Amino acid sequence: MKNKSCIIIGSEGYLGKHIVHYAGQYGFEIAGCHDISPQSENPVYSSINITDKESLEKINVDVDCIFMFSGLTGTYAGFDNYEKYVAINETGLLNLLDVMRRRQSKARIIFPSTRLVYKGVDKPLRECDEKDHKTIYAINKLACEAYLKAYANSFGIPFTVYRICVPYGNEISGDYSFGTIGFFLKNAKSGNPITLYGGGIQKRTFTHVADICRQILLTAPLPQSKNEIYNIGGETFSLREAAEIVNRRCGVEIKGVEWPEKDLLIESGDTYFDDSKISNLIDCTITKSLKEIEF
Repeated sequence: MKNKSCIIIGSEGYLGKHIVHYAGQYGFEIAGCHDISPQSENPVYSSINITDKESLEKINVDVDCIFMFSGLTGTYAGFDNYEKYVAINETGLLNLLDVMRRRQSKARIIFPSTRLVYKGVDKPLRECDEKDHKTIYAINKLACEAYLKAYANSFGIPFTVYRICVPYGNEISGDYSFGTIGFFLKNAKSGNPITLYGGGIQKRTFTHVADICRQILLTAPLPQSKNEIYNIGGETFSLREAAEIVNRRCGVEIKGVEWPEKDLLIESGDTYFDDSKISNLIDCTITKSLKEIEF
């Protein structure tokens, strides 16, 4: 089978770097890597600013897939920096879509979304389940999903969206500072208590970054995944259960603390995934278990 050509926008970020790391193993040939950073060790890297239309003109959109992994994450921070969040997370995608429309590119956009688009409920969430948007970031992601559908409808630009719940792991360096598991691990290794708002009863789906990339890279080129949205599969634990797994070697105290009011107002509740849709495309969704990782 012929390798699929691709470019990766956001190649210096956590997920983007891992897509770069794994792409070749899954039959992708990287034609270019792009991010806001002025330089990179990647030989096919060039710096771009996705909020600047002229900057995007220099990218190669004559490829099979464009991994659009550039963006700002965060929950409450979006309220304080809404202009930046909208510019990077929404206008950046629209600028790319405009370049593709004018050049009549039919590259498929591969786009990461989030669990935060869902209304929290204690059941495995399917892609069609009720949505909610308690943060600017969640609104950004829902808007981008809608932009992709609109441009696919009007201009034939294909897409595939992957909603990610809680990523963890690092296959590139020993840095585990990213996200929920990183917070647990940092506290455990430093001998500090792991604190959990409300006792950590909320359930999440946890997926190792290698399995996130595997699911994306195996399914993104498939004809049947065109213009579809998928939940990324993983393992479901409560936050307390996940903290206990990470803490098993360190043995620090795990304690519940009261919710700060501003955080409670934007808390999503239980958000864990039904991954049956993506499971229909590949043999298995996970190869790494949180319980088996040596932190």
